Amino acid sequence: MNTKDMIAELRRRKAEMVSNREADGLKIALDQIALVKLRIQQTGINSDGQKFAPYVPAYVKTRKKGGYQVEFVDLTRTGRLFAGIVPTVSKSTPFSVEIDIAPADQHGKDILAGLSKKRPNILKPNRAEQAMIQEANRQRVFKYLKFS
Repeated sequence: MNTKDMIAELRRRKAEMVSNREADGLKIALDQIALVKLRIQQTGINSDGQKFAPYVPAYVKTRKKGGYQVEFVDLTRTGRLFAGIVPTVSKSTPFSVEIDIAPADQHGKDILAGLSKKRPNILKPNRAEQAMIQEANRQRVFKYLKFS
């Protein structure tokens, strides 16, 4: 490949990367949501590595009666909260995309607002999750720049 062809190919790839940045960013955000959800539901650990504040005794009784686990706070009973957490593009430029991760409906927003007093910022990824997200973004960029 001569220099002129290489420059044309780089321009084509750059245009493809810019055109796909929102879709690629949303895919990475969905992975982030899945990682956070998995951590919370399987361990009851927040982004700082601490267990969430426990359920109150009356709620423990209700959960036990319903057949739900009570060993740690997993923030899951009906599944509606986590099912309703979605990524949306809030800002997009040719150089970056900003994605918000939040509940899509008022029910989820209300639950999250109620949780924020006792268990703040449950959607925040921990350091390991952040590293995975950064690596996914790095790989996204490199896939457009890789020459065979």
